[in-house]
Amino acid sequence: MEKWPSLAPIPLRLGLGIGLMIHGGIKLFAAGGHENIAYLVGQLGVPFADFMGWVVGVVEFGGGAGMLFGVLFRFATVANILNVGGLLILGALAGGIPAPLPGGDPLPQFREAFLILAGVVSLLLSGPGKYVLKNLWSGQNGSP
Repeated sequence: MEKWPSLAPIPLRLGLGIGLMIHGGIKLFAAGGHENIAYLVGQLGVPFADFMGWVVGVVEFGGGAGMLFGVLFRFATVANILNVGGLLILGALAGGIPAPLPGGDPLPQFREAFLILAGVVSLLLSGPGKYVLKNLWSGQNGSP
């Protein structure tokens, strides 16, 4: 049973990493994705909404990859904690999470955002575990 704790972060890394990469990828690479996130960020009252839309996409896509592969893991988790925490705070101040443009990818609602936040905080506290890209390449078995 000693091996199970070292495997505990893997389901969170897979689910959150892939999910964030998908949603960040939509913001960065899909037709209308950037226009939609810039609109949503602006509706939340964030200045420089067009630029910050790119920042959100990079944080989600890059941070999701970092969590998935265990690369720049602490940076990836902290950046996404700030991203989702900011959404929760700004959404509360705005009276709710704004609706996307027609056909656009919606932001997570409060319940989903709290679950994402809890998972990412859990990963920050536990670390990525021993199965990270760096260790797999070098043949190491210990935690990074």
